Amino acid sequence: MSRFSQDPVPAVAEGSAAYYALLFTPTEKRAAVTALFALHRELDEITIRRGEPAVAQVKLQWWDDEIRRLAAGEPRHPITRAMVDQTSVSGSRELLLEMVACTSALGGALQEDALDRAMELECRRSAALIGAMARLLADEDAADDDILVPARSIGAGACLSALLRQESGLAASRAQLAAEARDGLDQGLLGIPAHCRPRLGPIMVYGQVHRLRLSRLDQADARPSRLSNAIATLTEVVTAWRTARRAARAAAPPPVRGSEHES
Repeated sequence: MSRFSQDPVPAVAEGSAAYYALLFTPTEKRAAVTALFALHRELDEITIRRGEPAVAQVKLQWWDDEIRRLAAGEPRHPITRAMVDQTSVSGSRELLLEMVACTSALGGALQEDALDRAMELECRRSAALIGAMARLLADEDAADDDILVPARSIGAGACLSALLRQESGLAASRAQLAAEARDGLDQGLLGIPAHCRPRLGPIMVYGQVHRLRLSRLDQADARPSRLSNAIATLTEVVTAWRTARRAARAAAPPPVRGSEHES
């Protein structure tokens, strides 16, 4: 795998929810979070190009082995090497392995046209992705219930939100899926404790952008104009900034009465 030595970690798509989340990710964590989203895309590509199941399984087994090498401090791929310096990466190992396992099962579900099962697996993979992101961002001593439960809820809701925008064949169950996406995003966003919000601000930005896009689904014009697209982008930028600002201030102690103007 030495051929990977000079390969860069792919950047996230400009304007995506991940893009906005990374804008507010601390500099020292940005490369690792970018790598997480790159891993998700690598696994997604294996699903999309699953022409030969045997080849796909070989690739997935390689990623399974690579994540175990990452946990041992000996990764080979640029994506995993970008995560190796993060002290919380060992706590993310099971979540990264879950992403690989979901991808493997997803291929079988798609081959069998088990679409409900495939959607469930996609949501689980996205939940594991955002859970791993929470692990990288949070304090090492943060309780799992404080960070993983809401983060996974945001990940699953974001996945449903994205599927609703991308898959026209979901029209029959659109209302139900939209309600599930809203519930997942809202429960996750409200479930992050105040003391965890400053560090998990990027995840809150990610969730709020998906929540905003979900709210626009039923309001979208059949042929959106250039002006409406520009307004939508500006609204997302403002939403991301406000969410990050609220998160950063969530755990700040109140000012001491009478001392606000002291030098």
